[in-house]
Amino acid sequence: MTGPTGPPRVPLITAPTRVQRITGVARRPIHLKRDDENSPVFGGCKTRALEFVLGAALAEGATAVLTAGTAGSNHVAATALHAAGLGLPVTALVLPQEPGPLVSRNLRLALGAGARLEPVPPGVSVHPDRRRHREAVEELRAGGARPFVIPFGGAAPVAGRAHALAGRELGEQARALALPEPLRVYLPAASTLTAAGIAAGLASTGLSFQVTAVDVVGDASVTGPGLVERAREAAAALGVARDQVRPEHLRHVDGYSDAPYGVPGAQAGRAADLLREAAGVEVDECYGAKAFARLLAEVDSDEPGTHLFWHTGNTRSALDVPSRPLPPELAHHDR
Repeated sequence: MTGPTGPPRVPLITAPTRVQRITGVARRPIHLKRDDENSPVFGGCKTRALEFVLGAALAEGATAVLTAGTAGSNHVAATALHAAGLGLPVTALVLPQEPGPLVSRNLRLALGAGARLEPVPPGVSVHPDRRRHREAVEELRAGGARPFVIPFGGAAPVAGRAHALAGRELGEQARALALPEPLRVYLPAASTLTAAGIAAGLASTGLSFQVTAVDVVGDASVTGPGLVERAREAAAALGVARDQVRPEHLRHVDGYSDAPYGVPGAQAGRAADLLREAAGVEVDECYGAKAFARLLAEVDSDEPGTHLFWHTGNTRSALDVPSRPLPPELAHHDR
C-alpha cells in the first residue's frame, strides 16, 4: 500500500495517461491530457486523489468512509466505486442538483457500488463542523464503524500531492514530446485544488507554463483567492521550493460559467459537440466542457506555446450503468 517514502497510497490508476494531439477544432492543434482514461472503474482527477485519500483511510484503520457532494458528484461516484473495491462502505451526504444525464449516471454508479446516499435539504451545511455532518459521524460510530472523513468534493489536503505528481508527469511528457513552451493548461475548477497541484508539479520541472482554472461554480470570487498559496503548499509537500510557483503560473477565470454549478451551458454544449466530432472524445457539459470552451476562445490568439485541455472527467459511459429506478428520496434528480 505504501512506498519507501511519502504518505500511504493505494494503486487505483494507470499512469502516465497519454497526451493526445487533435486538429480540426481550431486553427492550431490542441492537446488533451487524457486523465479520463486512468481507470476503467472510474477515471479522472478524483481517482488520482483517492489513491492518497483512501490510502490514508486504510493506514488509520478506518472501516467506513463518510464524504459529501452534490447528488451527481463525480467525487461521490468515484469514492463509492473505489472504496468498495477496498472493502470500505461509503456514506455520502448529498446536496440537491439539477437533473441531467451526468447526475443520473453518477447516482446509479454510487448506489450500484453499495454507497448509502443521504439527501440533505437546500441550505443545510455539510461542513465537518456543522450539525448534520456531526450526526452522520456519530451514527456511523454508534453502528461500530471507524469512519474516515473525506471533505466535500474530495478536497482533502493530501490530494494536493496526487495532483502535483500529475503536473510533474505532464511536464516530463511535454519535454519528451518537445511541445512548444509555454504550456497553457486549461481545466475545470471548483475547489481549485487540482489546478493548484498541477501548477506545483509543473513548476518542479522548470517548464514555462500557465494553468487556467476555469470556474464551474459560477462565481470566481468563491475559490479564486488563495490559489497561488494553495499551489505553493502543494509544491512544499512535494519537496519543491515554494517560490518556484509564481503568480503568473496561475489564473482563475469565470468567463464560461454560463450556467449554475452542475448544469450544462450553451457554450459548453457547443464545445462538447466540437470535441466529439473532431476526436471522438466525450466530455461532460457540466464541468469539463466549460473549461474546453474557454480554451477554444483563446487558442487562436497570438499567444505562443501549446494549448492543452486536461480531461479531468471520467469516460465510463452511462450505457454501462443499470437503468434501475432511483430510490424515492433521490428520484427527482433523474432525467
